[in-house]
Amino acid sequence: MIELTFKLTPEDGEPRDIVVRIHEPTRNPPEKKWSWAVTVDVDGRPFTTCGEDPLDAVETGARHAAIMLREFHGDALDPPLEPRMKEGQ
Repeated sequence: MIELTFKLTPEDGEPRDIVVRIHEPTRNPPEKKWSWAVTVDVDGRPFTTCGEDPLDAVETGARHAAIMLREFHGDALDPPLEPRMKEGQ
């Protein structure tokens, strides 16, 4: 598992930590469209992304987490995240 901690310092609230956890990829059953899946927790909320191979699944999960964090918290994160396009663009 990969775990990253970001400091959130909003202008109108208390500073707090946001933890991103990228879990180990797992192989999907043969009938699934994508061969691999990975669960990513962003601030305690899990979601699953998929990929053609284990690293593709991890990359997709990390990209999705970055988009979510940047969209919801913007410049209030330390370390900062650069703006990203939405998935699929």
